[in-house]
Amino acid sequence: MKNDFIKFIEKNNTGIVILDRPKSLNSINYEMVERFLEKLDIWKSDNNIKRILVKGEGKAFCAGGDVKSLVLSFDKDNLKKKFFQKEYTLNNLINEFQKEYMSIWDGIVMGGGVGLSIYGNYRIATEKTIFAMPETAIGFFPDVGGSYFLSRLKKGKGVFLGLTGHVCNAYDIIELGIATHYVSSEFLPKIIEEYIEEGDLNCPIQKIEIKSSLKKNENLIEDIFQENLKNIMIKLKKTKDQFGQKIYSHLISRCPMSLAVTEKLINNAKSKSLSECLENEYQLCQNMVYRNDFDNGVKAVLVNKTHQPIWHPSSLDKINSNEVDKMFEHNVEKLYL
Repeated sequence: MKNDFIKFIEKNNTGIVILDRPKSLNSINYEMVERFLEKLDIWKSDNNIKRILVKGEGKAFCAGGDVKSLVLSFDKDNLKKKFFQKEYTLNNLINEFQKEYMSIWDGIVMGGGVGLSIYGNYRIATEKTIFAMPETAIGFFPDVGGSYFLSRLKKGKGVFLGLTGHVCNAYDIIELGIATHYVSSEFLPKIIEEYIEEGDLNCPIQKIEIKSSLKKNENLIEDIFQENLKNIMIKLKKTKDQFGQKIYSHLISRCPMSLAVTEKLINNAKSKSLSECLENEYQLCQNMVYRNDFDNGVKAVLVNKTHQPIWHPSSLDKINSNEVDKMFEHNVEKLYL
């Protein structure tokens, strides 16, 4: 029996996707990804559908992939492989989709939720938007094409966001070009209605009255996060800057292997297409999700919620480059995107 965590509505030539799992912040599981992919594949050649609208119920657009279910499945039915195959294929389909595609980011947008939306035409941020790629906290890395869009951010900001999982607000993501429009949430019903009824996007021009720690500290980020990972950590450890000290303390709690592969992944992606990035990420993920760090990280953050995972290796100085390179070896069949 299919779950009701994702709903599809066709109205006025608009295909509407509603992520309806609010108690789990609309995190997407295998069945949701599978159904989304099937429906989008139908809609791409349906002449009655001119545009797509994606939104979430509750206080999140989508907080990411349901990695908790992957760990608790004990990989029954090869779920750790099948989930990412479907998810990355969906990300690529959204990128290649020929019709207008709009996502409403009125709340939490993280990880897998970014992959469902960032490759469309419009991403509408509001004062409630919270954006992050927090995967290094769970023994993973910024995937769903994270290497593609983070590598395009200038002055070290992509590496900074990927390593730290820094939480961005609407000001940040408009400034970075990650979101395309900003409106107060009170205007959303009218904007959505006009998009569905007429295919028009009319966002009032508004000043974003939100303070940004990313903007405030952009000089430090530019100075430090364009270095290699070893030098990033050395500079952060030596800095007298309060923000830099906070980031250093934060990074030494993240998974060391995740930090190492994330830095390499992002820096190697600058000239790659999205499909190439997704292919590389798929191979990488199929090495990372079977490490104890992934299970330990997910359990510590999302299951037991102790937020005290034990990493192996326990620190960056115990990782050598050969171990990192091994994570990028191709061990499974390609996605053929």
